[in-house]
Amino acid sequence: MKKVCFNFMATLILLTSCTYVSQGVVVNSDRYAAIIKHDEFGDSATSIVYLDQNWDRYDSLWFYFTTQGSDFMPYDIFLDLEQVASSALFRDSKNMNKYRFLIQTASYDNSEGLPVGFVKDTYQDKSYVGFTCAACHTAQINYQGTGIRIDGAPALADFEGFLLDIETAVKATLNDPAKFDRLAKKMIDKKISNNKKEFYLELKAISQEREQYNIANAPIQGELLVHYGYGRLDAFGRIYNRVMQHLTPGKPNSNPANAPVSYPFLWDTPQHDFVQWNGVGNNNPGGAKGFLGPLGRNTGEVLGVFAKFELVKRPGDKGFRSSVVRRNLLRLEDHLITLQSPLWPEDIFPKINKELANQGKKIYQKYQCSACHSSPEQFDRSSSKRRVIAQFSSLDKIQTDSAMAINALIYSGNSGLLKGAAIPDSEQTFGEIAPALLALKRVTAGVIAEADHDKSAARRWVEQAYDFFIASLNNPITETTRHVNFAIDNKFPDSLKAYKGRPLNGIWATSPYLHNGSVPNLYELFLPSCKDDEINAGKECRSNIFTVGSREFDPVKVGLVNKKLSEYPDLFEFDTSLRGNSNSGHEYAAGRTPFIKLGSDGKAVKNENGQTEVEWLPAINRSQRLALVEYLKQF
Repeated sequence: MKKVCFNFMATLILLTSCTYVSQGVVVNSDRYAAIIKHDEFGDSATSIVYLDQNWDRYDSLWFYFTTQGSDFMPYDIFLDLEQVASSALFRDSKNMNKYRFLIQTASYDNSEGLPVGFVKDTYQDKSYVGFTCAACHTAQINYQGTGIRIDGAPALADFEGFLLDIETAVKATLNDPAKFDRLAKKMIDKKISNNKKEFYLELKAISQEREQYNIANAPIQGELLVHYGYGRLDAFGRIYNRVMQHLTPGKPNSNPANAPVSYPFLWDTPQHDFVQWNGVGNNNPGGAKGFLGPLGRNTGEVLGVFAKFELVKRPGDKGFRSSVVRRNLLRLEDHLITLQSPLWPEDIFPKINKELANQGKKIYQKYQCSACHSSPEQFDRSSSKRRVIAQFSSLDKIQTDSAMAINALIYSGNSGLLKGAAIPDSEQTFGEIAPALLALKRVTAGVIAEADHDKSAARRWVEQAYDFFIASLNNPITETTRHVNFAIDNKFPDSLKAYKGRPLNGIWATSPYLHNGSVPNLYELFLPSCKDDEINAGKECRSNIFTVGSREFDPVKVGLVNKKLSEYPDLFEFDTSLRGNSNSGHEYAAGRTPFIKLGSDGKAVKNENGQTEVEWLPAINRSQRLALVEYLKQF
């Protein structure tokens, strides 16, 4: 019997493993990164380098250009769409660089030279441009003319600006006869459309789709429209809204996507027990209240970034048909297992001051940083057996901006097509109103359950069997327990009113800091959050207003350079006074955020009333801050 099972699985692997996307026989050592010597942000780079992260050039390019089933808009229309004020293509390198996407030259699997993370996907015999994980999780930082590409690092991408501007470009094409004629001729010549009238109707439908999406996801704060800027996205809000709108086709059903967070870094993601900032889903497929593990997490992400999906089951279907490429989601997660965090490049940056770093280590230990943040001191970044156990801090303890965690819990909408369906992990059914979190879980499970109908029935069956076998075999996480405030807390939903302390390996490459990107560099992270009058009086505090968008790196404070908006007006001004943008909280080193008192067993100490005891440590001074920053460069 064992031999039969082995032969069966060997056959599945043989039939499916050869479908990895090839990047060609010869791949350039620069991974086809395009060099932009000078741009409107004042940034410059005359060379591009990659750090040693245990990925070779083939690994990087496979990650950049492997589809996950994202179908944003018709591929050929995107290729030939013009900018609003000129006949230059919207995808022109200078324009795409403005949104801080990483520009590439043409390569084997990117024949049009699209930016990192832009990919061609085919679904139901139609071709679309879509996004891969790399669009939000690959970074470049510049230092003295050298551009450093870092795989898995938070991107600077301004996705909101890109989505708004592409809507405007489509509308401009509809309203400008010359623009329309140029684009229509190209589509007819390529046999994408039969005639101008047919193409006009198609483009008008795309315009309406883009407009409706942007209206539904407007980041409205009261009466204000508060944009995200560079390096942030309200991923949860936008995923929720795509699901909720599919529940009520043709009818509004959304919530303001107004809680942007920084794109998280991806190294060690498969080794985490919980991944998202609020840890809404665990990494164990069999875990209680989980989202079907990594496959569920990644499927939800693709639904948010424009996967096609339908929520009415067809006869004989187990779940919901979609463009989601389940096989590639499993492979992408598996691919990340080998990705390692980047080390501070002393051949490019100033060398680390070891004596100062040793002083910083003492401060790091005194201020109990490792109690919440894993680091290379606790696990080997190169070990295949490394595990990252998340430590969560509740909102009332960490005191950072609460918008993301609260929105994720309270958002809801019309249940529509889910009315009467079973609520996941419950004996109840959806009524008129559905919590967005539970609707997402239900839809995600349905999408995962249904096979890829772009393939033959036989291949669907083989791939589905193989996929779930590999998902269970490769997942390194077999047990998850939610640790909140140094206690086990799996009580839903209150345990989700918390944020995770992320690992610190590679932390130098992930600015801005805090979950919402409200602190520009590591040095300021150890300063207090202050009112403007305190700053005006000369007190050293976190910046209340700073610019984001430059790739230039500050190796002293460790973060991206804050340039003047008056000199570079295309930068984004980050205002921490706005909801969702607060830079308060996590002020342990400033003596303002209390520590939870821990016993010898590492658990929270409670008083006779059952309340968690806390203690304060004094604020550190400038020299201590610099020492602590120097120590963190080693991670």
